[in-house]
Amino acid sequence: MALISVFSAVCFVAGYGRGLALSSLPGVFEFMTVLIFVSGLMFGWVVGALNGALTLFIYMLVPYPFAHPAAFLFTISPVLLLVMVLLGAVYGVVGGVLGKRYNLMKINARFVAEMAFWGFVLTFIYDVLGSVGFYLAYPIFYASVWEAIYLTFIPLYMPYPPIIHTFTNTIIFAILVPPLVKAISKFPGIKTSKSQSN
Repeated sequence: MALISVFSAVCFVAGYGRGLALSSLPGVFEFMTVLIFVSGLMFGWVVGALNGALTLFIYMLVPYPFAHPAAFLFTISPVLLLVMVLLGAVYGVVGGVLGKRYNLMKINARFVAEMAFWGFVLTFIYDVLGSVGFYLAYPIFYASVWEAIYLTFIPLYMPYPPIIHTFTNTIIFAILVPPLVKAISKFPGIKTSKSQSN
């Protein structure tokens, strides 16, 4: 529980801090989901899932206009909260499953490329299903669920489409996952999922 609490706190600070530091670019850069993914990659899918769920639960309750797309409402629908909590958990679960596939002590160009791939896939799912969740929670804003999905790909309220988050996260995963894995591996006394299974 201590490990999950610490990781969730770090993820939340990363998410909320990004909103404060880059308030003019909401939805473009964020470092919360890559940290959730790494928690699963290093410590297993259970830690990753719980960390992702707890982080998104707290994050979605923060009524700060630049924290997340629904924050301008200053309230959160239980439906959207549930959807986002599940999507946060997915990052941790996938990280945990992938952590068993890789030798995390040998990070090469292929590993970096695959992290970019997973960053793209997971964030694409997150962005599209997040839009679906917003529609389910607040159907008054859209004519249909297809409009909610469509608006994920075109600029409407901002000069860029929400799907840009998918492409920036692809780069962030490629750049940050390798050094985060190396850094966590060097912490004394840290038992990763790999070390526990050996």
